Amino acid sequence: MEKTYRFLPYFFVAFFILVIYCFYQSYFGEFPDFQGVISPIGNVPIAITTVTHFHALIIIIWLLILIVQPILIVQKKLEWHRFVGKASYVVVALMVVSLLLIINQEQSREKSLPVFTANLLDVPVFLVFYGLAIYFRRKPAYHARFMVMSIIPFINPAVARLLANGLAVQLGLWLLFFGVEFFTRKTYKPYLIGLGYYVFNLAIVAYLFLGNQELLNQIWQLFFGN
Repeated sequence: MEKTYRFLPYFFVAFFILVIYCFYQSYFGEFPDFQGVISPIGNVPIAITTVTHFHALIIIIWLLILIVQPILIVQKKLEWHRFVGKASYVVVALMVVSLLLIINQEQSREKSLPVFTANLLDVPVFLVFYGLAIYFRRKPAYHARFMVMSIIPFINPAVARLLANGLAVQLGLWLLFFGVEFFTRKTYKPYLIGLGYYVFNLAIVAYLFLGNQELLNQIWQLFFGN
């Protein structure tokens, strides 16, 4: 692994701490009872269900994988890195299930086209970036960068709890990624590929939300009924 990417475990640990902090009021801080939970978004009471716990568990496992994998590479424990990498196939499959369940749970409670629009952006972006990381698993420079990009979809749901603009934070991360490359290896191509797809998907959901809510509503009904 490139020496310049030895910082990755610290980057992922920092992101893990951010996620815990963002969800502290509405989840982690309510452990173990989870009674009378108030969402920081709208300050409304929310029920913590089995689906919520399952989703949280899978996300935590995924973030721990992101932390552990570069450590295994730096320590030259390649067999363990491959083993965890293969185990991530199962984790990502379970994550897809958990995402579908949590989205269905939240939209069944209260229809929200803005949240659904964010889901239409974030879920495909995560799956594409993870898929590209696996596709380029034999090219470490590309593989590592696509794994870094896989955290971008987690920004929206996290910083929304801080009432921050998730899109602005995501764009800030893109600037950080390109800035790091400018001062290190200058391996821009993975980020250009990732940014190209991100902008493409963002343009689609922006068109749906801002220009064709009738079609967006039809897509919502396709998933959740009337």
